[in-house]
Amino acid sequence: MSRRLPIEQALLGFLIQKPMHGYDLHQQAKAELGDIWYMGISNIYGALKRLEKNAWVESTLVPQESHPSRKVYQITPDGERSFLDWLHTPIITMRKTRVEFPTKLYFFRTLGLEGVDDLIATQETFCQNQVERLKQKAAQRDPHDLVRLTFDFRRCQIKAIITWLHECRGKI
Repeated sequence: MSRRLPIEQALLGFLIQKPMHGYDLHQQAKAELGDIWYMGISNIYGALKRLEKNAWVESTLVPQESHPSRKVYQITPDGERSFLDWLHTPIITMRKTRVEFPTKLYFFRTLGLEGVDDLIATQETFCQNQVERLKQKAAQRDPHDLVRLTFDFRRCQIKAIITWLHECRGKI
């Protein structure tokens, strides 16, 4: 998986709900996820091109009276499978958790899908494993070593994510 956030997957989540053109997707992303994830309109159009190239969406030109035709995108069965696979997969980099995990929670709730408890549990397990890994690495270093302090910092961040995941479990 690339280092970028999966804007394509978020767009597929919106397109599962109904076919839309690029500007409508931008407006919905801004309204629904804008507080946690900025998706610029040029990023959305670039992602739509990649989705169409991968055959995860199909487009149809819809004529308009006094404006150029609009390209309306519709998700394909392959696109739906890709989205659902992404939705149920835990996030393996802590850097992406702040944006990507709430996005997944949003789609679970919005689409009324089962499995959010499993996703949270899997994410908690992954985070616990990361904490243990960092704890072991830190133990091999001098207590005053800057690298050890960095490991401790990351471990505290991940523990905060675990606390937040526990809160999510209680509220969802």
